[in-house]
Amino acid sequence: PALCAVLVVCGRSLWRHGRVRRGAHRALAGLRETGVVVLPDGAPYAYALPGGRRDRVVVTTAMLDCLEPAERRALFAHERAHLAARHHRFLLAVQLAARANPFLRPLRTAVAYTAERWADEDAAQAVGSRRTVARAIGKAALVSRGTPVATLAGLAAAGPVPRRVAALLGPVPAVRSWPSLFTSVGAATWGAAVGAAVSAMSSANSAVTMVLILHAATPL
Repeated sequence: PALCAVLVVCGRSLWRHGRVRRGAHRALAGLRETGVVVLPDGAPYAYALPGGRRDRVVVTTAMLDCLEPAERRALFAHERAHLAARHHRFLLAVQLAARANPFLRPLRTAVAYTAERWADEDAAQAVGSRRTVARAIGKAALVSRGTPVATLAGLAAAGPVPRRVAALLGPVPAVRSWPSLFTSVGAATWGAAVGAAVSAMSSANSAVTMVLILHAATPL
């Protein structure tokens, strides 16, 4: 029963996520099939809309008017980084994990922030200026009130903006990679990762079972 409850909750989240994406694409129906869509809207916002071969960056004229040409390039580079790295999949995965196990909810904020920082660094590398990306983020955050598609990533989206700006104005972060599986360190690291995943799934099942038991034992 506990596993069925988890599957139902996760299935509902997947359905809602798909509905939001389909609705966003339908809203752009009739427009040219280009990688960048500029909407004549007085509300300043921008976001990355994944769609497989129909990946698109959506931005309004109001947002573009707030940015200098170099900052616009930073904005587009940031959104394209989200699409290229398929960040929406990471965000969806952690959302489903949090649905399955409430103890994993803090991971949503951490993963969302990490995705934004990832896109920030990719954008800085693309435009050749970390300071330009920092300015673009700061300006976008000051004027943006969020996107009409809250589940999609954007320049002024999740993550403390001052912290992101400070990171861009600081030293370039060191490049790290996962160690090879065929080394002792790599085997230990990957083993720990797999063990953590299995433990998370087990704890999710236990948590849901406990909730159902408490619910059944508690008088109305």
